[in-house]
Parts: sequence; C-alpha cells; structure tokens
Amino acid sequence: MKRTRNTVQRRAVLDSLLALPGHPTAADVFGHVRESYPNLSLATVYRALHALVEQGAVLEMRVENVSRYDGGQTPHHHVVCRACGAVADAPAEALPTPVLGNLERASGFVLDRHPVQFTGICPQCVEPAARE
Repeated sequence: MKRTRNTVQRRAVLDSLLALPGHPTAADVFGHVRESYPNLSLATVYRALHALVEQGAVLEMRVENVSRYDGGQTPHHHVVCRACGAVADAPAEALPTPVLGNLERASGFVLDRHPVQFTGICPQCVEPAARE
C-alpha cells in the first residue's frame, strides 16, 4: 500500500463515498461532495478516488465498463446482476476460508486482499423473467 497525504479534498470524497448507499460511481460521489464543496472538480474526485484505491482505503470494481467504488471496511465479496448491473455485498463467510489456504499453498503467494465478484441475476430481474 502506498502512503499518500490525506488532503481535505480526499477526506471529503471518502466521507461522501461512505455516506452514499450501494457502490457509487465517481459521478455519484461528485454529485454528493459538491453539496458541501461546490468548487471541487470532477477531476479532483477522480484523483482522490484513485489515491484512496492506491492506499487500500477504497475498493474499485468494474461493472459494465463503469468503475464503482466501495468504502466498506468489513471483509465482503460482491454479487453483480448481469441483467441490470445492480451490485450487492455478500459476507466474506460465504466463501470458505480453506479455499484461500489452498490457493496460498498452490501459488506460493501470501494473500493480503482477495476481492471476489460473482455474477448472476438479482431478485428484481429474476421475478419478471419467471413470469414470462
């Protein structure tokens, strides 16, 4: 993890990210942070998000070619709907820890992060399809 300065702008971006529900885009964060910091630019939001990802404070995931951000501090995975793009958190316990140990033994790597993203169809999209 890279150490970088924690600026007022970066703190404002992180606070906005944590205040927003779900897994917001940079545009979502920008819209929220501008309520308190109207002079903050979209470029500053992108730079702050990039720095926060580099620090390991925020996770960036790509969903339908769009970056979404997660500031969740508890270990968890993600489930993405391939129909509508909705993203939901899944508890880390859903993936058995022996899998990680086996992967470390097989690869020789010491794992420090393991973001996992599953895809499927969310309940809102499954229901209409079941009616057809």
